[in-house]
Amino acid sequence: MINLGAAPFLNMRPLIYPLEKGIVEHSFNIMYFDPFLLSENLSEGVVDVAPIPSIEFLRTDDYSILPDISISSFGKVDSVILRARKKITEIKSVSVDSRSRSSTALLRIVLELFLGLKPEYVKREPGNGFLKGVDAGMLIGNAGLQARHLFADRSAFTYDLGELWTKETSLPFVYAVMAIKKGDSSTAEGCRCLVPTREEGVKLISEIVDIESRKLGLSREQCLTYLGERIKYDLDGPKIEGLIKYRNLLFELNEIEKKNEIHFYADPS
Repeated sequence: MINLGAAPFLNMRPLIYPLEKGIVEHSFNIMYFDPFLLSENLSEGVVDVAPIPSIEFLRTDDYSILPDISISSFGKVDSVILRARKKITEIKSVSVDSRSRSSTALLRIVLELFLGLKPEYVKREPGNGFLKGVDAGMLIGNAGLQARHLFADRSAFTYDLGELWTKETSLPFVYAVMAIKKGDSSTAEGCRCLVPTREEGVKLISEIVDIESRKLGLSREQCLTYLGERIKYDLDGPKIEGLIKYRNLLFELNEIEKKNEIHFYADPS
């Protein structure tokens, strides 16, 4: 049995739903954690494979990426947003989701490197008071989607960080990669079904949306746009290029100590 880590976010469902429903034959035990815990649990052996935040993959040389799977966007993503009381160029303080490392680093790249700002960052959990006493707040995942669609405040500005990244770089942004420990060939062998799972999951987006939209209180159309248009699940050349760009900018911000090689698992057969 292979322990597969997953996050309880809508964008994860196409990668997991076919496994849960037995549509794809597999040998996984699926375990759910907040995204920031996935890399820690992979490192400690709690899980054998997981879609870890890109920054956590880039911070170490311990992991290999399983090819052809990611959680990415090109342009708007809808679920990584900055709600602001003033224009983005005037922001001096911003609250960030304490669960997010990858998106917080993306926010730093946008504000500091792209716009030349030096704001104060305040770590908080989403909820009441998230924007108290600050100029802006960043929300991710389901909370970001709900803030984007349900809690519209006409006096506030809403900025999509995926859109700002692509506008500046002309590249996709990779939020998570499917990773295993380097050299773990037995886990990699058991993960061969993950690409077919991704393919089946994309085909089943409409079915997934019927279930998940009710849970989130979002409309079917909002969820369908999100999973069917915003989120990309492959890992092609442009996305790898975007991952390399992200690595280089993380290094510039001292978020990572060195520019580790992006290592893909190569099937020895």
